[in-house]
Amino acid sequence: MDPIITAAVTSFVTTVATNSSKVPLKNLDDLWYLAFGKINHLADLKRAKYEVATTQYKNLVAKKVIEIDDNNLQEPPMSVVGPALEASRFYIEEQELREMFANVISASMDKSKSNKVHHSFVEIIKQISPDDAKNISLFREKTHHPIVKFELNYVQKNGYLILKSNVFYDSCSDIITGDENAASITNLQRLGLVAISYEENYQDKSNYIGFRNSIFYKHEISLQNPEISRVDIREGIIRITPLGKAFIDVCL
Repeated sequence: MDPIITAAVTSFVTTVATNSSKVPLKNLDDLWYLAFGKINHLADLKRAKYEVATTQYKNLVAKKVIEIDDNNLQEPPMSVVGPALEASRFYIEEQELREMFANVISASMDKSKSNKVHHSFVEIIKQISPDDAKNISLFREKTHHPIVKFELNYVQKNGYLILKSNVFYDSCSDIITGDENAASITNLQRLGLVAISYEENYQDKSNYIGFRNSIFYKHEISLQNPEISRVDIREGIIRITPLGKAFIDVCL
């Protein structure tokens, strides 16, 4: 807590303690606690949670380092492990990200993996969310997946409007708004981990059935007058990039 606020709280409590017979002051004291006392309480809880996460993180890194074959153990480059340790302090409570930082550190100490460790990995981890981590992990077994745009085409005006872009299915949800994974996929593309092409598509159109059966697509169709407009699907493919492949091999 700010020193000025702390001094003010101390002064106020002292004033109330010496005038405890005055009910209005007692009520104000209660209100003051609700406003500022909880700040201290929340700070204590946050500190305790951080200490637990720090211990888990240290144990996790130690466990991964111990698993490295003695013949492959090497001094880690400070240009990798230094930024990783510094950055991980701010993400240590996120389990998925904590695991990634630990993997980068241990991989940098392993001769059999260190050649795959790119200096950008630390910055990439700092810029992804737990949802991003889950989506990129879908490319571990399969290097490419279907992706689409929903477009509103005007029959008479020969024009179109993009309703939703980078619409992507994860493993467990329907497409209701069209935005479920769009921001995450766009971020993974921005970071260079995946590449998206709408100039290519799967010959096997069963890959896109889920999009055509989605709640969003059916709802948008129901809103259109076929003589004026129609909702089309621009089919595409999303692939893992070489950088993304290395990121998965090291960080996941």
